Amino acid sequence: MPMRYIVASRSGLFLVNETRWKQVAEGQYFGVTVLGHEIYCFEAAAEGEGGLGRIIRYSLEDETLVEPRPLVEGLDNGCHQVDFFDGAFFVLDTYSQAVLEFDEDWRLAARHHPVPPAGFKRWTEGYVHLNSLLGRGQTIFLMLHKGGTGERSEILVLDRAFRIERRIPLDGYACHDIVEMEDGRLLCCDSRSGRLIHHDGDPVQIDELMTRGLSVGPEEIAVGSSLFDERPHRLLIPGFVTFLDRSFNRIGRLHLPAAPTQIRRLDGNDLSLSQPRPWRDASPVAAGDPAQEKAG
Repeated sequence: MPMRYIVASRSGLFLVNETRWKQVAEGQYFGVTVLGHEIYCFEAAAEGEGGLGRIIRYSLEDETLVEPRPLVEGLDNGCHQVDFFDGAFFVLDTYSQAVLEFDEDWRLAARHHPVPPAGFKRWTEGYVHLNSLLGRGQTIFLMLHKGGTGERSEILVLDRAFRIERRIPLDGYACHDIVEMEDGRLLCCDSRSGRLIHHDGDPVQIDELMTRGLSVGPEEIAVGSSLFDERPHRLLIPGFVTFLDRSFNRIGRLHLPAAPTQIRRLDGNDLSLSQPRPWRDASPVAAGDPAQEKAG
């Protein structure tokens, strides 16, 4: 069975399918996205080294990542999700409560602050831990984790200029990931309860662990989960990828030696991507999409 997914973790990058895994890179990875046959990641510096993060691109050949190329250096080490959208590449600078927008030449084009800056984990001063972004049309969805506030998580609905249009409260805590389903409902990980939830309810229990990492394809959903521990111990924690059919019935479960931080389908047929490949498009880059062609 061919590998279907790329999984980011604090202990490297893994290719996985329903029955096996293969580690293909070492390092600490918090964001990963796919464009054609290339993998784009946010890689953090090792714990305790006081270094800075970077965006790195790999090419995928068979079951191997080759030709690593650093694209952006000097990022805050606490960045999370990355993705292509509307002709740009976005990085969630989580600890700074900012969304970084890079142009096709990997120059910083804008630093967006949809919520005011606040010190890392200063929960009483407005820190909300932005961790997930999804673009659709001219709309951007942004996850507010809010774990240390004691409040439920929330999704901001933004216009392309990152102005808040409305807020969607969630029935979950410390949530991660945003996927817009075909019917317009938003699916995310209710991390603290080990569930998936739609923004209007209807939870799906995955396990009793912390859910994080979500990929939705034409026929299958992949969800990551792991124990939650203090930061120095997180490098040692293993995890799982649980596979569901599109009716949310479990069809498989794979044990990993690392806790997933993000999951994406290798073929790009993935609603967790802001620019998913159309289900019937077999080309590496969506035909006729100049933004994708330039971004690659």
